[in-house]
Amino acid sequence: MSESTPPTTADLQAEIAAARQELVETISTLKGEMTPGAMVRRGGRAITGWFTDEFGGIRPERVAVVGAVVAGIVILKIARSRRG
Repeated sequence: MSESTPPTTADLQAEIAAARQELVETISTLKGEMTPGAMVRRGGRAITGWFTDEFGGIRPERVAVVGAVVAGIVILKIARSRRG
C-alpha cells in the first residue's frame, strides 16, 4: 500500500485485528504480572538487590544497618518489659 492509495477495507480490518491481538497480549501480560506470586517475587528481588552489589556480593554495611535496627528494637522491648 503506497502513501497515495487510500487503505482498503481489508487493510483496515487487518490493522484492527492486529491491534486487537496486541491489546489482548498486553492485558494477558499485565494480568500475569499482578498475581500475588509475581508481586512477591518482585518484592523478594528488590530486597535481595538492596543487600547485594551488582556482582552478587553481599553489602556488609547494609546488613549491619539492618542488624543494628533489629538489635535496637530488641533492646527497647526488653527495657520496656523490665520497667512495666
